[in-house]
Amino acid sequence: MVPGLVPGLLLATGQVLPVSSVHRLARTSTLVRIVMDAQGQVLDMGRKVRLATPAQRRAIFTRYATCWIDGCPLPATLCQIDHADNWSSGGLTDLKLLGPACQFHNRDRYRHPDRYTRRKVGKDRWAFTYHRLAGVRRPRE
Repeated sequence: MVPGLVPGLLLATGQVLPVSSVHRLARTSTLVRIVMDAQGQVLDMGRKVRLATPAQRRAIFTRYATCWIDGCPLPATLCQIDHADNWSSGGLTDLKLLGPACQFHNRDRYRHPDRYTRRKVGKDRWAFTYHRLAGVRRPRE
């Protein structure tokens, strides 16, 4: 130990958190990985949070023009934010794994994942193709 220094953790406020408090926090806390952009906006949060942050939503709207299901014309700004890997199956709330899905496709993809195939578009974007079941016909109007 350096003479004149008190053991502990120096906080951003300039205060020193006593080593006993550091030990207590280490025993009782959980670590959360959060990735932020240069402006401090949260982009990736792993599994701790299910819903996208406002910063993630803005980033998604600049990355996607419409619903990420091929052929769906609904603008991304009117879509729900969807996980490429379903949240209930371990999907992460990370920007590279989020995209816009209209309400129909968001629910349908969750209920019938076998009807969709996912493919990578570019470096870190995704698109889905819907496969209509063979032999199922829509009634004529």
